[in-house]
Amino acid sequence: MPAEPSTIKSAQLWRIAAPAASAQALAAVWRFTREKRELIVELTRRDVTAAHAGHGLGGLWVYVHPLVMIAVYIFVLGFVLGAKINYSKDFPGDYPSYIIIGLMSWLPTQASLMRSTGALTGNASLVKQVVFPIEALPMASVTASVWPFWPALVLCLLYKLLFGGGLGWMALMLPAAIAMQIGLCVGLAFALAALTCFMRDIREFVSLFCLVAMYINPAMYLPEWVPKAFAPILYANPFSYLAWTYQDALFYDSFQHPWSWVMMFLMSVVSLAGGYRLFVRLRPYYGNVI
Repeated sequence: MPAEPSTIKSAQLWRIAAPAASAQALAAVWRFTREKRELIVELTRRDVTAAHAGHGLGGLWVYVHPLVMIAVYIFVLGFVLGAKINYSKDFPGDYPSYIIIGLMSWLPTQASLMRSTGALTGNASLVKQVVFPIEALPMASVTASVWPFWPALVLCLLYKLLFGGGLGWMALMLPAAIAMQIGLCVGLAFALAALTCFMRDIREFVSLFCLVAMYINPAMYLPEWVPKAFAPILYANPFSYLAWTYQDALFYDSFQHPWSWVMMFLMSVVSLAGGYRLFVRLRPYYGNVI
């Protein structure tokens, strides 16, 4: 007697999810990070400083760009347009702070996605070395993308503390939000770096997505402001949940979106395990296609 379609689909989904393989992948990522942390740090340092080698300020330029960008947003939104922006009187707090916090959740993520597409194709000589642990390349691309934003994050926190109503106890949850963000980005970096080797158009798709995604996540507006017909797009964007975790920690000072924390945790775990599994499965072919 043939199996029921629902049973077949459940079995297929179980094979795709492969909980045991995913658990092994997570353990492998943790083990690799611990054993190769010095290599990852060195690759990160190289990526951060290489573009500005020979400059007077050297690697400091990588911090200057995001810092100036956030400073301009703070100046324009907080001190020039802040009192002139018309928004609902029942808006729960300082609108400029809302936007700046949302941007701080998205901008490092955007930089990570863009850089990760070239993690392997941009290091062909290392990829072709049999003994080189190429897993470090996507991981370093994420850390090199996220690290330069820490001075900008400090500036954002100072603005919120001094002009945006202060910070509450939920700010202590920010490290958890950042950890889930990095886990999500590293998993996506594994997948994007691997797929770009076989389809260079991935870089252009990611670029277009990053251009659009900034405006289809709640970094600049409340979800209630979105027409109901378009609301599903907002909730389908995985990075909306990242913005909500940052906003809970720094803006609302409460778990206004508890399900976003659950979603971010699940997405982080699934992305990290799935991305690493894909990366390892395709590894034997990288040297031939780069």
